[in-house]
Amino acid sequence: MLLRRCTTSTTINTLRWPATKLLAVGQNIHRPVAGTRWLHRTVPAQAPFTVAPLPERKFVRVQGPDSVSFLQGLMTNDMRHFEHSGAIYAMFLKANGRVFCDTLIYKRPQTAETDQHDYLLECDATVAPRLEKHLKLYRLRKKVQVGMDDEYRAWVAFKEETVPGEEEAGPVTKDRLHVVKDPRLPRLGYRVFSSKEETATRELLKSVFPDAITAPDTSLPYTVFRYSLGIGEGEENLPDGKCFPLECNCDLLHGVSFHKGCYIGQELTARTYHTGVIRKRLMPLVFETAPKLSAADPDALRDAEIKNAEGAVVGKLRGLAGNRGVGLLRIEKVLPGGQLTLNVAGEANPIPCHTSKPSWWPKELNTRT
Repeated sequence: MLLRRCTTSTTINTLRWPATKLLAVGQNIHRPVAGTRWLHRTVPAQAPFTVAPLPERKFVRVQGPDSVSFLQGLMTNDMRHFEHSGAIYAMFLKANGRVFCDTLIYKRPQTAETDQHDYLLECDATVAPRLEKHLKLYRLRKKVQVGMDDEYRAWVAFKEETVPGEEEAGPVTKDRLHVVKDPRLPRLGYRVFSSKEETATRELLKSVFPDAITAPDTSLPYTVFRYSLGIGEGEENLPDGKCFPLECNCDLLHGVSFHKGCYIGQELTARTYHTGVIRKRLMPLVFETAPKLSAADPDALRDAEIKNAEGAVVGKLRGLAGNRGVGLLRIEKVLPGGQLTLNVAGEANPIPCHTSKPSWWPKELNTRT
């Protein structure tokens, strides 16, 4: 007589460990179910957050009854995502389809003086005046007001390592401290904006992230972490008028909608996406040690060439922090990996480095050389 095979994982586990109960789908693995005993008492500790200020970031405020339609026609993403999200990532483009700047957009917390059509656009402090001018140029007859917002300051909370099974917190609003999940990638953690002064903000952050490592008054730890993922942000990594949104991974970071109506720069972006001709993308660079550079010209460093073992130019540097960097590289020329060198004007010797495909990229990308 043949015995029928037990094919379900539930039945198998019940036969193996009848004295235990299985956790429901999506249930927190760090919390026991009533009436159960643990098979293994050693549970991985939760990785700590690192909290860092972002002093180089500022906010531009857009408010008024026509705010949604106004922003909808100027940026790459869809404002309708606010129906189920606390923040969206987007880019503003020039008429030729090149990147003007990137931004994270939040709904401004409502008070007695504000209405529901009130948004904060986070961008580089150096870009904020130009973005304000850019928005005012297209305001025309729309019922919107555009101006700088000096009330809020930007922070970030991220984890360099993650532990499987950790619960994700939702948005937090606590005494003028607002915590929102980064809409680009889960690995980027949380964006925080606060209207309180720095000391009070740090105290509030300790209550939200009790075991966090607090960085000093610099965003360098976050920049190094971001470069390790191959993610560009701000004018240094996305220079004005020098790159296209899909080259900056805007599509992979949920920053562009291909189902909304027209916006400035939409034609070339949509055509590039549908033809699949994306030869270059921002990718991470790893150096054995932090490069010691004598050249003081930041423009020379920004446009430094990256070459392969044969000496052919395969891309340009777009950012460097510690032993991590990010570069705009020709995908099929650098993958699979191989030895690369960074060649900086004024430096006698090239600096060895290498790259790899970011873990958050899809398994297959449509590229052509």
